[in-house]
Amino acid sequence: MYLTVLKQLLIMLVISLLAFLFSRKNRFGSSESAFLSRILLYFVNPCLIFSSFNRAFDMQKLQELAFVILLSLLLHLVMMAVVSICIRSKGEAEQNLDSLEKVGIVFTNSGFIGIPLINGVFGQEGVFYLTGYLAVFNACLWTYGEYQMSRKFSLKKVLTNPNVLGVLFGLLLFCLPVTLPEIIAKPLSYISEMNTALSMFLLGLLFASFKKTGDSPYTRRIVKVSLLRLVVCPLICLLLVIAVWKLFAQGHSLRMELFVAFIASLCPVGMSVSSFACVFDKDASYASLMVLVSSALCILSVPTFVRIAELLIVP
Repeated sequence: MYLTVLKQLLIMLVISLLAFLFSRKNRFGSSESAFLSRILLYFVNPCLIFSSFNRAFDMQKLQELAFVILLSLLLHLVMMAVVSICIRSKGEAEQNLDSLEKVGIVFTNSGFIGIPLINGVFGQEGVFYLTGYLAVFNACLWTYGEYQMSRKFSLKKVLTNPNVLGVLFGLLLFCLPVTLPEIIAKPLSYISEMNTALSMFLLGLLFASFKKTGDSPYTRRIVKVSLLRLVVCPLICLLLVIAVWKLFAQGHSLRMELFVAFIASLCPVGMSVSSFACVFDKDASYASLMVLVSSALCILSVPTFVRIAELLIVP
């Protein structure tokens, strides 16, 4: 499996490099990345999530999805505990950067990188289970994440998030004794297939438009963030996944579900931290740097941890 993961990451890297060259040539910037980000976040991703539920009802799959949701909640709680221990503000001056780091480490790029990666490794069935992780992700992002940024949160933003709505309406469709007619299912399928290319194009655009802002404490901090996001959290999540496998999942054909949630937790810093930096008037340059550095390094860390998990989680 790790070779499939590595191959898919390399394919995605090629798209990002082509997008980087194209963006540099055409001098694309923040306005284009914001526009593309909104298309992916509020249109393409919800369509992909919703269409993954367009299948005949299966009680076993519903139970397996519930398992992924519970496991994903545990993974997020563990990562929140890690950042609360490892990142402690020493003064008000550092609080802004600390809040960005906490959000960036806990909330991985499970949408823009996770969806195409899971889709490439496991196909639509993997995306179906990934919706459980994404539901927990969005619920935690707009509660814990928003609280880290503003010291408040809105339940309305959780319930009206297009990705959460995609899961809710998708579950409703899944539980009904019908599937979508081809005249609706086909357009959703075409839109869903845009996810990988657009996600990687956005990443290449971010690389192309990033501008260094001179001397700063970024270097020391980015090393710490990268280690926490790509090594420490994955290692602890691996131990949790192995424990769950040994205690509950072994012999119950839940290996794919475990790997879907685990791979989502291995992804680099999520691009949601860049959006939050703009919305809550934080350091957007540092937020982008976290995304870029961790995205570049994940091509080494993700296949490595998948390989270790493969050796330890034996069917």
